[in-house]
Amino acid sequence: MAARSSVAVLSRALREQRAPLRLSRTISRPYSTSRGDEKRPSIVGTFYKTFTRPVLKVLLMATLTYQILYWGWIKLEQDEIRAEKKNDIETLEAKVAELQQGKGPGA
Repeated sequence: MAARSSVAVLSRALREQRAPLRLSRTISRPYSTSRGDEKRPSIVGTFYKTFTRPVLKVLLMATLTYQILYWGWIKLEQDEIRAEKKNDIETLEAKVAELQQGKGPGA
């Protein structure tokens, strides 16, 4: 009995595997020049599909790097300008203090 049931199970499994093969044979078009509705992807489309993401990553990283360097450069320039102005203010304050005490060159 167990042998019969295993044979029945195997025969059912084989029938299920054969069914799609018969179906695909009836659908196939023997005189067709192309395979169904499959189209070959164009060379240009393949190129853009392959290289769009890496190119965008490089451009994004380049822009980010440029912006960081630009921001750093502007920050250093502002610090330098502030230091020069602070030095000028200190020099002028010292001159004013000198003139107020009467030690100026015109006194």
